[in-house]
Amino acid sequence: MNIQRLFPLVLLLVVGLFAACGDSDSGTTSTPKGGGAVTTPTATATFPADSTMAAIVKKGKITIGVKYDVPLFGLLDPVTKKVDGFDVAIGKEIAKALGLKEEQIEFVEAISANRIPYLQEDKVDLIISTMTINAERKTQIEFSRPYYLAGQSILVKNDNTTIKTVDDLNGKKVCSVQGSTSENNIKAKAPRADLTSFTTYSACVSAMKDGRVEAVSTDDIILAGFASKDQSLKLVGGTFTTEAYGIGMKKGKTDLAKFVDGVLNAMMQDGRWEKLYTQFPGTAPGLPPASDAKAKVPASA
Repeated sequence: MNIQRLFPLVLLLVVGLFAACGDSDSGTTSTPKGGGAVTTPTATATFPADSTMAAIVKKGKITIGVKYDVPLFGLLDPVTKKVDGFDVAIGKEIAKALGLKEEQIEFVEAISANRIPYLQEDKVDLIISTMTINAERKTQIEFSRPYYLAGQSILVKNDNTTIKTVDDLNGKKVCSVQGSTSENNIKAKAPRADLTSFTTYSACVSAMKDGRVEAVSTDDIILAGFASKDQSLKLVGGTFTTEAYGIGMKKGKTDLAKFVDGVLNAMMQDGRWEKLYTQFPGTAPGLPPASDAKAKVPASA
């Protein structure tokens, strides 16, 4: 046989073979470790027709309640009118896992007092708003697994030398936020404190800076965010509680809670949690590195 005539045929066969091999993995998706509902964002995410997730996807939008005044977790930029932070970023990951694009997310302000009512009244699909998981709240809403572990602390002005521990709050003017666990903790830990409650943490900090109160008390990570942006403030007293943050959903939406747990589990295992922690909470002075912070987060609460 004439080799010169055979060579072009062989070449065509080889090229075709490589082309077929190159197409062999198209349309596949990766599955991270950890299981759960949907753990990797895909453009073709599908859910049972009667599920909460399917209803959100059909609606074409997810509404998430976040803080607008908490540095590192949920802070509204007054110029761009966009909110950013750790809680916001986690919300975006959940939306991706639903197959939604960023422009299909609506972030609304959820202050401490209206977080549970917003869920009960179907004003939001999720609350990701520095919300502590506790027994009373579990009777009212569904919670995800914890995604962050904080502890209550105290914020004062740098020149304050009289407040060093939670006991020192007795007899002092202290501010916390209405509807928060922090408000109740102050009543229990420093019953003689003169407690003032506002609707937002930023209002408490403003009241301290203009002399109406002497201290602000809430979760250390929230206070660290304010201190990182204002060198006239400092944290004192260490932490005197543990606060496991969870994502809130309307009571009865257990399928959504399971789905969100799957997303969080995947984030904990594939490096996304550490990346977002380093970008947001991890920038505050004195906080542990991402690996240590993640190790403290309990699997349940």
